[in-house]
Order: sequence, then structure tokens, then C-alpha cells
Amino acid sequence: MARRVEGYVKAFEEFTKELCASNLAEEVYLVGSRARGDWASSSDFNVVVVVGDRVDPIDVATRVRLLKGKSVPLDVVVLRRGELGDPVYAEMLRYVRRVC
Repeated sequence: MARRVEGYVKAFEEFTKELCASNLAEEVYLVGSRARGDWASSSDFNVVVVVGDRVDPIDVATRVRLLKGKSVPLDVVVLRRGELGDPVYAEMLRYVRRVC
């Protein structure tokens, strides 16, 4: 189990390097238990991808999923910049770790 978790962490780091270099996002944040530091070995990675207000978030989410492949247990939320102030997302964005 520990080896698999280490593999997920390494795969996540590789994925985020590719994501940051891809210009799909203006900003990328890790949220949830992994950002707070209280994750368990079974915890997935929760990522918020911030895009411009004129960008299609569904298109970006699809492209991010293709970029990730199957090696990372990942949940992705794509938000337009104008949605960052929405109170619905405020709790999700309360604890973040900026990836890029």
C-alpha cells in the first residue's frame, strides 16, 4: 500500500508539471485533505483549475483528464476566474496549496 501511495504522489507531481507547462490553466490549486495535510492513504487528489472567463471549462476539464491518464486518483474542478468569489466555492477554496 505504501508503495502505491508513493507512486500516486510521484504521478501527481509529474501530472502537475505537465499541466502547468500546458497553458491550459491560469492557476492550479490542490484542495481538500491533501492541501490541509490530513489525508489518508486512500485519499485522492482534488485540484481546482482556474481558467479565463471566456474559456470553456468543460473543454479544459476534458483535456486535463486526458493529460492525467489513469495513473493519478484525481478529482478536477475547473472554474472561470469570475467564479472564484462565488460563496458556493468559498469553502472548497478555504484551504489551498498553489501548484502553479
